[in-house]
Amino acid sequence: MQVNVVLFGMLRERLAKDSRGRLSVELPEGASIANLLTALTIDVPVLCSLNGQMERDFQRSLSDGDELHIFQPVGGG
Repeated sequence: MQVNVVLFGMLRERLAKDSRGRLSVELPEGASIANLLTALTIDVPVLCSLNGQMERDFQRSLSDGDELHIFQPVGGG
């Protein structure tokens, strides 16, 4: 299945500049958000939005054509 991914912030720097932080990832059927993060070697704390809705359960299964936005939490003071 194909999943569309958009990376934001520092994560975006992992991709070529002309990609604008977007890529498509081929995953096996039933793969989860956690599987996708592992495939992208993202091992820092992140937040995810799946098809426009915040998703906290990284064990949630993805479906063909899903769009996942991945970004790091904002902090500061």
